[in-house]
Amino acid sequence: MLEQLKFNGARVIITGAGQGIGESCAEALGELGAHVVLVGKTLEKLERVKAGLDKKGVVSEVHAFDVSVEADVLAFRDKLAQSDKPLKALINNAGTNLVKRLEDLQSEEWHRILGINLHSIYYLCKAFMPLLEKAPGGGSIVNVASTFGVIGFPSMPVYCASKGAILSLTRQLAIDYGPKGVRTNSLCPGPTLSPRVRGYMESNAVNGDATRKMVPLGRLAECSEIANAIVFLASDAASFFNGAAVVVDGGQTIN
Repeated sequence: MLEQLKFNGARVIITGAGQGIGESCAEALGELGAHVVLVGKTLEKLERVKAGLDKKGVVSEVHAFDVSVEADVLAFRDKLAQSDKPLKALINNAGTNLVKRLEDLQSEEWHRILGINLHSIYYLCKAFMPLLEKAPGGGSIVNVASTFGVIGFPSMPVYCASKGAILSLTRQLAIDYGPKGVRTNSLCPGPTLSPRVRGYMESNAVNGDATRKMVPLGRLAECSEIANAIVFLASDAASFFNGAAVVVDGGQTIN
């Protein structure tokens, strides 16, 4: 199994790689020998992550653009297609949220969140599926959803809608592309101490004590705990996972 966890220099794309779960994925993939392709909107954040990887001897590259813009995704695809190095996996981790009740939610806010959380996955999967089909031993896609796409949560209509749609899209892609050697799975993190969640708690937009009480383990996940599960799904060690929605939530959804 240890050999199946290794990426042996193959490229892995991570969106939302500038902080939080994406940054932790980059670190875990680097330990497993991947050529890490860091994607995000803010160049400075990506360069900070790359500098940390450089210190560990990890091969990585930075691509700063907006994943919710299809033309930018296609330009990125064209750059990567120029290399002969195989693309092993695509981790669609980019995402954002808005804590606002439906009656207060503006149409432009709805479309902006869907663009980042859902449309970007469509753009990236469509753009890179031909390269993933050529991956030695098969390619892999991991779409980061959420437990809030399964159970819902107060005042998060657009976030819950986008994450629920990711689960359905993942199952559909697994049916169409599993026969072509590309596994597609989703990962549903529970409450996680990402920079965004820390910000919500510090601003009292989210009650930290109440959130911890939702989880039988009595705490929120560290980003590295979620990243470990994502990287496992991306690797050949998860070779019979296809169309799965893997919940990593400390028991939140069994309450």
